[in-house]
Amino acid sequence: MTTTTSIQTLVDGPRNVVIKYEGTLTATDSAYYLVVDPSTLSDFDINGVKANRLHINKIVYDVEDLLTVNLLWQDATPSSNKIIWNLTGRGKVDARHFGGIINNGTPAPTGAITSSFDYEGSGQTLTFTIILELVKQHT
Repeated sequence: MTTTTSIQTLVDGPRNVVIKYEGTLTATDSAYYLVVDPSTLSDFDINGVKANRLHINKIVYDVEDLLTVNLLWQDATPSSNKIIWNLTGRGKVDARHFGGIINNGTPAPTGAITSSFDYEGSGQTLTFTIILELVKQHT
């Protein structure tokens, strides 16, 4: 076993989304893992338009030592994915006071958030839990 992840949608309303993202790693893994894709979320805005992007209001995380979870804005070309935040240890990122973290860096954004991992556990089993508070955007 190398990597297992699970995603639980806690809230999926007309504006707000809350995602719980958990995982276990036992070895280095160079794959990208989809965290949330706005096209799969429910609810439309008042004009009947489905969200095609997200911005992040808050991240709460608990990442075991020797592991880093890299959150990225997904691009049509994975090599163009842009780092949102590298999460290690325990903490929170509260971006509400300045309007949230928006995807303004990828050349061909898909609107999705993906992840990758930096693992230094030499055979150890390492775990993480991340809560993402998101806001749907209709662009």
